[in-house]
Amino acid sequence: MHMNTSLSVVVVGATGTVGEAIVTLLEERNFPLANLYIAASADSVGQSIAFRGRNLRITAADDFDFGKAQLAFMVTDASVAGSLAEKAFKSGCSVIDLTGSLDSSRAPRVMPDVNAELIAKQERPCLLSVPSAPAAALISALAPICYQSAIEQATVTACLAASSRGKAGIRELARQTTELLNARPLEPRVFGKQLAFNVLAQTDEPRADGYTALEHRVMEECTEVLGNNLGLLAVSCIQVPVFFGDSLSVTVKTRDVLAIKDLNLAYSKHETVELFESEEYPTAVEDAIGRDEILIGRVRHNPSDPHLIEMWIVSDNVRKAAALNAVQTAELLIKHYL
Repeated sequence: MHMNTSLSVVVVGATGTVGEAIVTLLEERNFPLANLYIAASADSVGQSIAFRGRNLRITAADDFDFGKAQLAFMVTDASVAGSLAEKAFKSGCSVIDLTGSLDSSRAPRVMPDVNAELIAKQERPCLLSVPSAPAAALISALAPICYQSAIEQATVTACLAASSRGKAGIRELARQTTELLNARPLEPRVFGKQLAFNVLAQTDEPRADGYTALEHRVMEECTEVLGNNLGLLAVSCIQVPVFFGDSLSVTVKTRDVLAIKDLNLAYSKHETVELFESEEYPTAVEDAIGRDEILIGRVRHNPSDPHLIEMWIVSDNVRKAAALNAVQTAELLIKHYL
């Protein structure tokens, strides 16, 4: 990587789960930067985050001067991310958005292991988007299939961890679990219903068509990144009482019949994916947490139709499927531009 050590970077929303993971990865991967700025909502101002042996003080995102930075990671609340991204862009700062708040016609969605060539086509400064965590896991698992055969249809049930709602979701699951185990009355706040020891059929409010905003986002992101290789996609996002790690149950209908051994071979060639064969299968809690791969198991043909392939996918929704994709996108961006 061409090292530009004069680079200044800002993480907007650095006190959230994904924001903290980005800061950790920037340090772990020895990301080439001279200055790291930490910005968050006003109630976090005055706190600090450790980075490379120093404590960086948090500044208010609304007041941050984006002219000081060449690159901004946008992981703040989606309601303000769009306006902050525009402010950064007008100041000459490139933006990698993780919130889904930017229109893809202006901010193409990038998955480093699938469509990295998009990065080289951008003007500077540029706006880029990183897919949501469930979409990122799904894209990583479906891309190797797409290289072998078009996917006519895919049906996905995405079981999302409480951390998909950030720290508030994690605290809520912990609090509800404690209340129930101590026989205290339960008061749902973040999820609207009891999540502890329960499964919720939706993760956010449905739109007029019955699909939630996140389900629409996942379908749009997968379709955009995988293009014509992916046909009809149906996604249900459900909330499960797990702190970290998303689990996806997926059924894919391929145009051509693919032998499982050929599919296994295709997966073995992808560094971002790890396949569990035979009787083994991965779980979010035991296998995915802290891992930089998407883990796949239970790959099998439907007994009635060999065009149907079913599989189980797990990933660390905070580290891998969100933060790492964003940081790797930034590394590629630096290589080409910054």
